[in-house]
Amino acid sequence: MNTNAPAWKRFLAFLIDWYLSSLFGSIPVIIVQSAAQKDLILLNQLDGLSLPLAWTACIAALFCHFLYYCYLPSRPGKNGLKGQTLGMRLLHLQLLSETGEPLSLGILTVRHMVFVILLQGYLTSSHLYLVSLFQMTTDAYIVPYVQTFYYIMVLLSLALYLFSRRRQLLQDRLTRSRMTAL
Repeated sequence: MNTNAPAWKRFLAFLIDWYLSSLFGSIPVIIVQSAAQKDLILLNQLDGLSLPLAWTACIAALFCHFLYYCYLPSRPGKNGLKGQTLGMRLLHLQLLSETGEPLSLGILTVRHMVFVILLQGYLTSSHLYLVSLFQMTTDAYIVPYVQTFYYIMVLLSLALYLFSRRRQLLQDRLTRSRMTAL
């Protein structure tokens, strides 16, 4: 039976996945920025774009994030296993349900797109695009509130991880999933 993933492996996989998904998710924003400016612009933000172009870039970035964190893990890799991003594959980790079954695309979507991007995602580029788009659409400055909410959610998630016997983060608990070492 698979054991719970060690914290250091889980954190290292997170860093690898964070970098790769941010890089992958920034591609549509850079393309839209470059097309709008009619020049190669390596600007990874929505500032300066018209609202329709900002929406387009944000939706495309969210789609890239979905592909990386939801679609990729829902498909079996070369090792035949589901539930692995590239970082998890490199570190021999796997996301499973609490019963040991592979997670469905729906559960992966809820886990990553809702809980990671919205609740704990201040570090993800897709979350930053959503905040920027919200500010562009409403003229409301919400960054301090989002940062405070993010810190509270991270502290809650870490407390759940440290003080629970099953070593689950918030998104694991809410989707009844666990990270295992292979």
